[in-house]
Amino acid sequence: MVTCVNNVTLAGPDQWSAYREIRIAALTDSPEAFGSTLDRELGLAEAEWRRRLADSHTFFGHRDGKLQAIATGITLPDGDGELVGVWTHPSARGTGLSAEVVGAVVTWAQDHDLTLWAMVASTNPAAERFYAKLGFRRSGITTPNPHHPDSDDHRLVLDRR
Repeated sequence: MVTCVNNVTLAGPDQWSAYREIRIAALTDSPEAFGSTLDRELGLAEAEWRRRLADSHTFFGHRDGKLQAIATGITLPDGDGELVGVWTHPSARGTGLSAEVVGAVVTWAQDHDLTLWAMVASTNPAAERFYAKLGFRRSGITTPNPHHPDSDDHRLVLDRR
């Protein structure tokens, strides 16, 4: 019997290389799930990767000692929080690791009394169901999808508790 152990940690600037690696994996696997593109991110310098980690609350999800999931919380100019950059390696999907890394961002937002927002593509109902299980709901705000302007992204909100 194999025992799987999940571990969620807050990433810091010194972990920029691992962050870059998982971000590139995410953009390769699911390019339309993100506002950025693989080409754009491949061109970023080390200093930008470090800055991103210094300016956010990025949580790494490890499964059996391997980095397999990521979720980031950022503070918006209006003082709210936003959940961005959520991705889990296909081999770790359905294991609960996605919920754990997103849960770490939710805890960060709650600890700082932030309303937490997230975006989900209307073409990705599975992601919306995942977020709904964690307490997110549609806010009624939509924006054009950056990859498919003829379809919308829904802005989700997790109310303060």
